[in-house]
Amino acid sequence: MPRNTKPVLAKCIFTWILLLLCTAAFAQEDEIIWSAKPSKKEAIYTNNERIIYKVEVKNNLKTDQNGKLTYTIFSPNNKEVSSSSISVNINKKSSGKYQLSIPTQSAGFYKVNIMLNTNEYDDTIRRVIGINPQQVRSVTSKPADFDAFWDKAKDELGKVKPDFKVTAQPDSDRKNTNVYLVECKSLGNITVRGWLTLPKDRKPKEKFPVWVILPGYGGEGVKPIYGSPQMAVFSFNVRGHGNSRDVVHTTTEAYVTTDVENRNKYIFRGALMDCIRAIDFVETRKDLDSTQILVSGASMGGYLSIALASLDHRVKLCSSNNPVFCDYRASIGSKEWPMKSFTDYGRKRNIALNTLLYNLDYYDLKNFSDKMKCPSLIGMSLLDNLAPPANVQAMINNIKSKYKLFVFPELAHEVPPSIYTYLSNWTMDRFGLF
Repeated sequence: MPRNTKPVLAKCIFTWILLLLCTAAFAQEDEIIWSAKPSKKEAIYTNNERIIYKVEVKNNLKTDQNGKLTYTIFSPNNKEVSSSSISVNINKKSSGKYQLSIPTQSAGFYKVNIMLNTNEYDDTIRRVIGINPQQVRSVTSKPADFDAFWDKAKDELGKVKPDFKVTAQPDSDRKNTNVYLVECKSLGNITVRGWLTLPKDRKPKEKFPVWVILPGYGGEGVKPIYGSPQMAVFSFNVRGHGNSRDVVHTTTEAYVTTDVENRNKYIFRGALMDCIRAIDFVETRKDLDSTQILVSGASMGGYLSIALASLDHRVKLCSSNNPVFCDYRASIGSKEWPMKSFTDYGRKRNIALNTLLYNLDYYDLKNFSDKMKCPSLIGMSLLDNLAPPANVQAMINNIKSKYKLFVFPELAHEVPPSIYTYLSNWTMDRFGLF
């Protein structure tokens, strides 16, 4: 770029940024801004507590605004159970504060719609509240042969020679970290892969605690993570994800229904055995401390993490955010994924939904979690339509080991960065990394 064009370019960029800021400012000057906050930060209540939403309304319009502030509460099966309104009168260029008092309900999670309707403005804030969530229970029980089913799968995995192969990736090394491609054989003799990162500056015979990261749903998988100089990080891809897609390479939509009509061939049987094989690999390395293993993931990765920690007690810490595939049967009739995928799959192939659900009982996370022995961190977002809080809570209430639950009332299928900061500090404390 010619030198004399730089000042012109800088001036253009500055003008563009200023224009954006001014546009945002003008927009706020000509609208209503409002918020609704629960009286309890996590929006979780007991049935003896008052449920209050504090509403603030800022009227930036040049006219007075008069109307109503309304709440409507819906039961877990989406039936309206309560509704009420109060009047709002806000002068132009002024603010108002209001309180909505919502009657308590029986144990469960309830949708709350808060509506502001004035002469020039209509909007709705959608929230969810939990009431006595520790009382939420699934109405279906674990199959009697659940443990035997998974013992058989582990026995089959044990007969597959792992053939671990580790290949240095010099072109990927950076930030004082060595990167290695890990390959191994898993159930069905399928090759699965992951990425191991280790600090370059390590002492002879030094052993590192291991952080195993499992992939979310969708095929992209996980890639090398350049982490702490005090830990090894194993980013592991189960079949059909990331660099483990050469044999199993379904579409994103088809993955969750692959062989679901046969519980002995369902794709997640192999995927969970892949996870156990990842722990097998950790045990083979003299530079990895197999007594200090953390597994973590979000969404499908959250599911895999809790299921793995329940099946394999070599896992010592578990972190799971918004885990999917909890309490399948509670979502019968749902138009959301994954229940919609199962319903559509069965209809197209003339397979009864109950047949699929019978098989899925062996893969429901709530049926694994009572076997987990290690401490865990769990993130749950109340607006999550893919991992609904009631479904996740039914799974959590089966856990017998110690856990810490983080609830995020204004988030959907996501968690804030703060939970990862907590995870880092918690792991370092648990593993004695100072």
